[in-house]
Amino acid sequence: MGIRQGKESDIHTIMDIKNRVAKVMQKSGNPQWNADYPNEDVFLKDIKERSLYVYEEEGEVLGFIVADDNHAYEYDDIPWELTRLDSIAFHRAAVDPDVQSKGIASRLMENAEEMFKEKGYLGVHSDTSIENIPMQRLFEKRGYEYRGKLNLHGRLDRWYVAYEKVF
Repeated sequence: MGIRQGKESDIHTIMDIKNRVAKVMQKSGNPQWNADYPNEDVFLKDIKERSLYVYEEEGEVLGFIVADDNHAYEYDDIPWELTRLDSIAFHRAAVDPDVQSKGIASRLMENAEEMFKEKGYLGVHSDTSIENIPMQRLFEKRGYEYRGKLNLHGRLDRWYVAYEKVF
């Protein structure tokens, strides 16, 4: 049980989870993920860059998270407590819809936070779509603080909310 580095052999499971999660997101009015994003190429790049981690229990992959030092330049306008150099950035996290509401997301985040704390990071920066209420609740439950709103990737019609956790 725990988090480990994602491998190319995990890609079919990752894509299956992502596709099912994207459908749930779309049905709830959250357009953050869809059939085109994130796609297999994005995840394969994450795996190649060693930034994709999977969470498994009893040998079964139940979720994933991407963590790296690639803070979006739009983060510069957010009043963070920690600098980019002191924090890891979390992106693209999901849990298999079949096991949601069973604490898996909290365990995945806890494992990731502990791993990066041990690597010397002082905290986490992250964001999610303003419509992604379940992720916002998870951040708040895990002790993350709301830091502001932002637009990403030049899309002024889409709002995201930024969160930070200081270890």
